[in-house]
Amino acid sequence: MKSKIVILLIFFSMIFGSFNIIFNENCRAEGNEIYVDVNYHGIREGTAEKPYASIQYAIDIAEEGDTIYVFGGLYEETLEIDKTLKIWGSIEGTEGPASIIDSNINQRYTIEITADHVELIDFVISDIENIKSSPIGSLIYINSDNVIIQGNTFNQTNSSAIYINPDSSGNIISGNHIENVSRGINIENSDTNDIVINTISNCSEYAISFVNSNGRIYGNTISNSTYGLKIDKSKDVNITNNTISNTTFYGIYLKNSDDSIIEQNEFMYNEDCIYLDSSDCEINENKFESNIGAIEIKGSNNNIKNNNISNSSGSGINALASSKNNIISLNRFLDNGKSAQDFGNNQWYYEEKGNYWSDYNDLDLDLDGIGDIFYEKYGVTDMFPLGDFLKPPKKPFNPSPEDLETGVGLRITLEVEVEDDDSDELTVYFYNAENDELIDTDKRVNTGDVAVGQLTLGFNRTYAWYAIVNDSRQDNKSDPWIFFTKTTPPDNEPPVADAGGPYSSDPGQIIGFDGSDSYDTDGEIDFYRWNFGDESSEILAESPEHVYNNKGSYKVTLTVIDNDGTTDSEIIFVTIGDYVNKAPIAIHEIPINGTTDEMITFIASDSSDSDGIIVNYTWSFGDGSMGYGEIIEHKYIEAGKYIVELTVEDNNGDTDMSSAVITIVEPSGFPGFELFIFIIAGIILFIFRKNKLFSK
Repeated sequence: MKSKIVILLIFFSMIFGSFNIIFNENCRAEGNEIYVDVNYHGIREGTAEKPYASIQYAIDIAEEGDTIYVFGGLYEETLEIDKTLKIWGSIEGTEGPASIIDSNINQRYTIEITADHVELIDFVISDIENIKSSPIGSLIYINSDNVIIQGNTFNQTNSSAIYINPDSSGNIISGNHIENVSRGINIENSDTNDIVINTISNCSEYAISFVNSNGRIYGNTISNSTYGLKIDKSKDVNITNNTISNTTFYGIYLKNSDDSIIEQNEFMYNEDCIYLDSSDCEINENKFESNIGAIEIKGSNNNIKNNNISNSSGSGINALASSKNNIISLNRFLDNGKSAQDFGNNQWYYEEKGNYWSDYNDLDLDLDGIGDIFYEKYGVTDMFPLGDFLKPPKKPFNPSPEDLETGVGLRITLEVEVEDDDSDELTVYFYNAENDELIDTDKRVNTGDVAVGQLTLGFNRTYAWYAIVNDSRQDNKSDPWIFFTKTTPPDNEPPVADAGGPYSSDPGQIIGFDGSDSYDTDGEIDFYRWNFGDESSEILAESPEHVYNNKGSYKVTLTVIDNDGTTDSEIIFVTIGDYVNKAPIAIHEIPINGTTDEMITFIASDSSDSDGIIVNYTWSFGDGSMGYGEIIEHKYIEAGKYIVELTVEDNNGDTDMSSAVITIVEPSGFPGFELFIFIIAGIILFIFRKNKLFSK
């Protein structure tokens, strides 16, 4: 019996042991948590309540996949991480103390990582007392793949902050703060590493270095270092969205590193921003502001486009003698000491688009956005320059005599205002619009001033004129204007203007206007003037042609003048394209009360139409009667409340209505009649009481 019991105990022990092994393995699948606190005193078991004292001790006893949490404090030790671990410092957050690793041992590397997939997060790693003496040492040494160094602070060392050993790859250096070190991040013979969103400053040699490596450098802020990025013998390096400032040699030094991309970075206050001794690289969409030099080119076959280069005290781009076949286009050069200089053999345009030059200052007469002559300075030849082209003067405006002014004296002073954005002095020519004969010239007119011309005419003259303003290279012509000299009123029937229509078209198509149905019953029409409503006009033509470039509704005015100087005008509207008419707005002005014996005024003058004119005003007075007109009068026969409605119609047939209630009462009788009766009654009562008193 005892033997059977023993056998059963052994059997259950084996089952329980196997179960326990399986259970423990499953529990460890996602890793254990180990805690470290150098400031804790007591029994140490690695728990949060009883943490270990040493980070290295925790590493040594940890297993693959464990997480080590480190409380704040000073840890004077060096670390060797040879397991896949997640080591997280400063776990009490930003309000708690930092976890500082500062070795008091003169060792080449403060932290050495030789296992893959290690994560090191939120530590302060430094060498405050300059214990480390190795010139090729570093605070962190990585000799493995896919390591993440995140959110740490590195400071105060004469060596590198981070060194990635040859043949390591896929590492991520992200969100770290590095300052007051010799070298920030040093990568040799290592591929596909990402250096992302770090802040690096005050590096005596360089902030980031790639040698025989590739990877991405994205979103970092680099300042106050000798070199920002030093890239040598590398390939396919992507440098994007970084901010680099106050470097004393180069912001980016790119040598023997072909097929790299430098894109969307910002450079400020650097000695020189980019040194390009490589080929087949793309330098696109970067911003250079207030540096000494922006880009120095020594290599070939690079594409440099869409960069904004401004306020360089030296050259925006300096292409050295060895540079060739680089294509430089669509860059904006603004207010640099020298926009660019080329000692090599490079092309400063691409597909008939050059660069924008703030110092170009020439003409674009055909208005195609490209300068009419080459930009040629300091060895640069841009055949298709973009720039601040010289603009023509504005059209002469504000004429005197005013357009269609009558009764003008015989000794006439013609006046127009003139303006030019890029010229100080202008010449203005006055012309007869009927035969283009020069009337007078006013020279050296200051921009913004009034130009003056003189002529003399006889009585009963209709005169058309225009002005041309010239800035010595370009000119602009005004619309023609008309005035009439003094005349005695003739026994004359005025002409009748008929602009024809209706007209409609699409943008860019020709419209033929026809004023041939205009007539004069006792003479003939001598003069036609069309105003097309798009800031252009034409004179003399009975049936002109015109092209509108934009969709819309345009107000066209035809003015005709007969042989006796009498005028008439007609206004029509032209619809261009799929234009949707805007309805008018009806606004009335009426009193709220009235009487049956008065004439009441109804006003619609505040009604409006934003894209045309109101052609009809219709009033419904609420008593069965109607009225028409902008301002009319109406008398009500009977007392009562009446709803008054105003309907307005625009030139396109759209309408709007507004309404109000007016109260009409009968007029009162003798003014103050009731008061009069009351006073008389009071007097009689007073006399009656007085007589009664005396009778007693």
